[in-house]
Amino acid sequence: MTLVSLILIAPVSAHEPKEYTILLKEDSITPNGVSPGILVSSDSLFFYNVDGRENVTHRILVDVEGDDIFDGVDDIATPWLSSNCDLDESGEKIDPSCEVTTLLLLGPSNGLLPSNISMKHQIDVNGSMQESYFFVSFSEDNHISGQELPVGGDEEVRGETNDESLLRFVLLMSLVGIVFLLPKLLSSQV
Repeated sequence: MTLVSLILIAPVSAHEPKEYTILLKEDSITPNGVSPGILVSSDSLFFYNVDGRENVTHRILVDVEGDDIFDGVDDIATPWLSSNCDLDESGEKIDPSCEVTTLLLLGPSNGLLPSNISMKHQIDVNGSMQESYFFVSFSEDNHISGQELPVGGDEEVRGETNDESLLRFVLLMSLVGIVFLLPKLLSSQV
């Protein structure tokens, strides 16, 4: 009976938080934005400076309010990211503020609500500023039974759901058959 009750419990779809890597390169970022259906709140953007030029730093500005102003009170600015940090003999950073990577959590704790967020990529090349814009879309992280995750085509997702239902039905019928046949087999052997 325990096995039957475990089978009948509706599955809950869970989402493991993920880090989506964005590479900061010499003239752009890769990928140049994040389309809807890929990220949800509780995911993070992992910015990594791979631009190896001397005296060049990158940073990302986030327009939290959606007002096309990137230096507002609630807006977010990552630290300036270098391509590498100089280390001393013990492997510690010489400049403790030097960063090569940074992580940005997508969620209400940062003032970011599920939507299409505008971001500005700044590159400081020896005091000369270059800027480009990109968008990151993310949705709410719902854990609803039977939720269809944004992976594959609609037919593929529906097919998986039907396969799971068929498997549950066959397993349940097998257990019911065992419950009815097991007493008869045991009584015939005695």
